Amino acid sequence: MKRINISAAAIGLTLMLTLGAGCKKYLDVNTDPDRPVDAPPAAILTGVEVTTGFVLGGADLPLATGVLTNVVTGASQQYESYEEYQMVADNFTNAWGSVYQGILNNLSELRKMSDEKKWYFYNGVGKILTAYVLCTTTDMWGDIPYSDAFKGLSFQFKAKFDKQEDVYKTIDALITSGLTDLHQPQLGPNPGDNDVLYGGDPDKWIAFANSFRLRVLIHLVKRDPNAAQKVIAAAAAPGGLIDNDQLPDAQINFLNDPTRANPIQQFNEQRTGYVEYDNTFLINSMKALNDKRVSKYLPGGFYDSRNSPMLMLTSYEVNFILAEAYARAGNTAQAKSFYEAGVLGSFAKVGADATGYLAKPEVSFDAATTPAARLNLIMTQKYYAMYLQSESFTDWRRTGLPVLTSKNGTLEIPRRLPYPQSELSYNKENVPGNITLLTKVWWDQ
Repeated sequence: MKRINISAAAIGLTLMLTLGAGCKKYLDVNTDPDRPVDAPPAAILTGVEVTTGFVLGGADLPLATGVLTNVVTGASQQYESYEEYQMVADNFTNAWGSVYQGILNNLSELRKMSDEKKWYFYNGVGKILTAYVLCTTTDMWGDIPYSDAFKGLSFQFKAKFDKQEDVYKTIDALITSGLTDLHQPQLGPNPGDNDVLYGGDPDKWIAFANSFRLRVLIHLVKRDPNAAQKVIAAAAAPGGLIDNDQLPDAQINFLNDPTRANPIQQFNEQRTGYVEYDNTFLINSMKALNDKRVSKYLPGGFYDSRNSPMLMLTSYEVNFILAEAYARAGNTAQAKSFYEAGVLGSFAKVGADATGYLAKPEVSFDAATTPAARLNLIMTQKYYAMYLQSESFTDWRRTGLPVLTSKNGTLEIPRRLPYPQSELSYNKENVPGNITLLTKVWWDQ
């Protein structure tokens, strides 16, 4: 991916599809990538979807947070520093810049174009993707720019940071508005296969949006005593949820080509030894259960081939969210049903044999006889299932489960990423002060 060194506040000035050489080859469209205002909406949509896969599914977030959650081991270069909980501003400038310039800025332009022409599909999808990317971004960093960003063409180059509580309200509003658009009669062009997530199918996008809302709501269990009940109610939304059948998982599929391959695979191939995957807390815990997913998780497995997908949201995650919600609401039967569906769905996703697994005493839901034990079981199995997904870092922070041990004696496990050097250099007056790696984000308090 192309290195970006630019303030997020000023990115509206340069309307670029910052995809890097590999992503541009993936797109293979006859448009000028430096002029997305003039580009067809289908090309912009493809660009932001693929960039989302590369950035949110690449090394900067899943592997960095994987070190913190004892999923992988940082063995060399900056990842060895991460292993020692030394994360500095310059480590995340590239990821931050790619999120803002390569994704959110272009989604802003797509939505402006679509709103003017009443292209409800593009507008709805643009809002849902914006909500998804904003959620991951604010979960990693807390307060972030949004309402005051993307104003470079008006010569407003320094954006304020919105409070995370307000960002979450924005996310909810974007989901609601996006669903309204997707339920409209679909006028205007359809992207077809240029929509690499769902092929231009509004019904599948509706299921994704409904499912994503469950993730957003469950994040707030520390802040909202009614979060579990809200998840259960939201699961009945018109259009249904991801089920990996008629309404499939949201994932970016990469290609068996060195320049268009899965970003984790590219990282492992190009930076051998930076990260180690075996003999970690997660892998050793799974080995103790003779978990057949282990071979699928290690290098050369499901997550480490050129065409391995970047998983944005899966049916098994949805089942684990509902299992947690029902467990918190005291409905043990429903919690068990969704828990078992989540476990089996994870095995099926990676092609592992689950025979006898649910009957193991350490896995059996019936063996967990207290509310605390049931929640621990759900979150531990979700932790195993959400391998190399930064969502596990959010789950651990909001629940404390599974119980993780610091890798560094008396040092506490970090609870956020540091703001990037680009913001500290060009937008310092707006960056929240007195923030350390141990400062909890709003929903974590």
